[in-house]
Amino acid sequence: MLPGTACVKKILYLALAAAALAGCNQSPEYYLKRGNSQLSSGKEKLALANYDKALLLRRNFPEALTARGMIYERQGDKQKAALDYKRAIESGANYLPAYTNMAGLLMDGGNYREAVDYLSQALAIEPEYDYALLNRGLSYYKLGDCVSAKADLTIALRLNPKFELAYYHRALCERREKDFRAALADLDAVLALNPAAGIALLERGKLKFAAGDYAGASPDFFRVIKLGKENAPAVYWLALSQHKAGDQEGALENALKAAQLKPEAALYAGLLGDIYAARKDKARAGEYYLKAAGLSANYSAYYKARYAALRKAAGKR
Repeated sequence: MLPGTACVKKILYLALAAAALAGCNQSPEYYLKRGNSQLSSGKEKLALANYDKALLLRRNFPEALTARGMIYERQGDKQKAALDYKRAIESGANYLPAYTNMAGLLMDGGNYREAVDYLSQALAIEPEYDYALLNRGLSYYKLGDCVSAKADLTIALRLNPKFELAYYHRALCERREKDFRAALADLDAVLALNPAAGIALLERGKLKFAAGDYAGASPDFFRVIKLGKENAPAVYWLALSQHKAGDQEGALENALKAAQLKPEAALYAGLLGDIYAARKDKARAGEYYLKAAGLSANYSAYYKARYAALRKAAGKR
């Protein structure tokens, strides 16, 4: 699955000036290189010890600080990680991964505005730093600024056409703007890179549904279900598409599955009411409209009105 709220960060250059390290076994660079090698092999404790040694020899060593901060972050110590990233930025203003990692840490905590500030500092140093553009675009999206998000994501894609997250979030912005054709093209690009990106499949199906292409939407929802057996939203959207396309038998089967997976969802119960109404089973339709009304305070009046309309059509009060 493609993670809709994930960010690209944790940038660490593991290959560092090998020629300069030849024959040097007690320099800060030597311990950094050892730590990087151990980290790439999954030996975090040994790597951390070597980064500590590098920093004992050179207190303001941005590469070692960033690497150590990344390990602290993996271990869940975000406070220590942030301190190391900030020290790296202060001691090596041109070391770009420190900015990206600090921004990623802030994004994980929902601090998108502050993340934008760090990423903007990195882009002032290197305007075509693709990871900074990607993360700043994602941050702008989270802040609700689709104009800025699309601008950054478009440049990021020009620099790196394999950024799935950039295509996906640009598509979400295009959907907000009702530019369905552009949104579908971007979701197609995601799926060309990663055919198993379930969240992109789900979004593409919903776009097709919004455009009235119910038959075209159903296969996308079905593919999502095949990727994950208990994906209740995909089952719901498949049932809704089938209902709108006139396949009430298939719609009923999938709506019942969706309601079983998520019995507390008013929408799912309401859809069952609509399907039973289309099948002329007014008793069952009324039962599910009342159930939906009881599950959602916000939509209670709507479903009660649906129930009342059923009773009126049947000549009941």
